[in-house]
Amino acid sequence: MKITSVKANLLQPNPHPFRWKEEWPAMTIQHVLLRIGSDEGHEGQCITWLLNPGEVEHALPGLRSALVGRDPHEVEAISYQLTDSLRSPTPMASTVDICLWDLLGKHHGEPIYRLLGAARNRMKAYASTVMYETVPEYVQCAAECYEQGFRAFKLHAFGVPDKDIEVCRAVHEAFGGRMDLMLDPVNAYDRLGAFKVGKVLEDLGFYWYEAPLPDSDLVGLADLSRSFRIPITATESVKDGLREYPKYLAGGVVDSVRSVGDWIGGITAMRKSAALCEAFNAKYEPHSYGTTHVQAAHFHVMLAIHNCDFLEIPVPQGILDVGMRDVIRCGADGYVDAPTRPGLGYDVDWAMIDKLTQREL
Repeated sequence: MKITSVKANLLQPNPHPFRWKEEWPAMTIQHVLLRIGSDEGHEGQCITWLLNPGEVEHALPGLRSALVGRDPHEVEAISYQLTDSLRSPTPMASTVDICLWDLLGKHHGEPIYRLLGAARNRMKAYASTVMYETVPEYVQCAAECYEQGFRAFKLHAFGVPDKDIEVCRAVHEAFGGRMDLMLDPVNAYDRLGAFKVGKVLEDLGFYWYEAPLPDSDLVGLADLSRSFRIPITATESVKDGLREYPKYLAGGVVDSVRSVGDWIGGITAMRKSAALCEAFNAKYEPHSYGTTHVQAAHFHVMLAIHNCDFLEIPVPQGILDVGMRDVIRCGADGYVDAPTRPGLGYDVDWAMIDKLTQREL
């Protein structure tokens, strides 16, 4: 099998309700469908949300030169080359890696997690919220997620300690004991605020406390990890990925590692990161917030490892399912079953892609 084509569809911008901070506007996302074809007629595909049109247009000639004529089974060599030996991973290199694994799965007629070495065939899901304006809206969101089957719920709250304490108490009062609860203030607190919130979350029995401080504050994170029983998880903003994680693990800075697979090097880098965490007896809980294909790439790695508890699903469900015929949904029992079709296992809706495509490269 040889790679014969590298193409991209630049899709229309998509308004998205997520905000990183209370005072910031909601995002608008430029989705890109990257496609890598083979001489057998298979195509590896990934709709991503971290690329911009200029980046794609600039990179495609070099990617075609690097990829066309190669065997996709050389995914390790290709990913190593595109990320400068994993020293400089990028969203583009990560998307290429995901496409190559999708292509390999289709060639072999197997879901990717089975090629990686299946550890299980389902995962518990947690609902990952957008930011709301008021506390009652978070409680209402939790209620809707519970009705949809979720038995775990993560708040992206206001990023203000006292307000976040209020919303965590309200959601816990309504659903504590019925759903595992997490908080992610997205690196918003200073150390004093982080400790204030951490004490409350520990008293409430939250499942984990995510990104309370900037990922660069290793001393502060380590102090939190030593001070609380509740697991501290971080590193989502560490874009250099695998080569940066040892200092967090060896120093006892975090209890689990979060990574964004669609910018640290794709499936190839995630499986290595998971093994590194396992060597330190730490959890690896990848950030699977993203498009259906991005969620799926993370999901396959999770299904092939033991040291991960949850699959993250954006809610309201469907807000990032642009261009898809098949989607990932939480089941009535709180779990998501592994895909059964080859590759990533979730197909695009070509009629919708044709409608959304602004330009094909």
